[in-house]
Amino acid sequence: MTSLQIRNLACVVCFLVIPAAGVTLPWDKDMQDQPSQKPQDSVIETTDTSVPVVGKDRYAPPKDIIDLVRSRLEAGKTLVNPVPKSPESLARGREMYELHCLVCHGEQGRGDGPVGQKFVPQPMELNLDYVQLQPDGQLFYTISHGSIAMPFYRQAMPAEDRWHLVNFIKEVFGDT
Repeated sequence: MTSLQIRNLACVVCFLVIPAAGVTLPWDKDMQDQPSQKPQDSVIETTDTSVPVVGKDRYAPPKDIIDLVRSRLEAGKTLVNPVPKSPESLARGREMYELHCLVCHGEQGRGDGPVGQKFVPQPMELNLDYVQLQPDGQLFYTISHGSIAMPFYRQAMPAEDRWHLVNFIKEVFGDT
């Protein structure tokens, strides 16, 4: 082969290889394009006839923001905290807060946790009158079903632990 033929062959190879590097096979992005469950999304929709694994929430998940607000207000009127405030309840509530809430709401409940600072809007300040004056049932509903930007925790912690968390929020952040 002459040097001219080698140079031509090298050019042809370059013209074939360089564009091929940007072209991938159709199955190369299967993992990226697959349908997947997002963190803290409901696993399945439940109906009134579903058999609960552990207990059953009195309120179904809200269908939209209007249903969320209505149900939250109704829960404030009808749900009564079955867990009395006690040192044990507050200790369990603290555990739940540190595990699930601290990263967004912060150590003092001011909505300034390391993850919460990245959200717009920032997480609710738990020491505000708006939160502290809510009935226990309304706070329980918010923890269970989430809010506008807050995820729900009905599947992350049992109902009793959510009531302990309500006690903790009212007792610890209510005095600040």
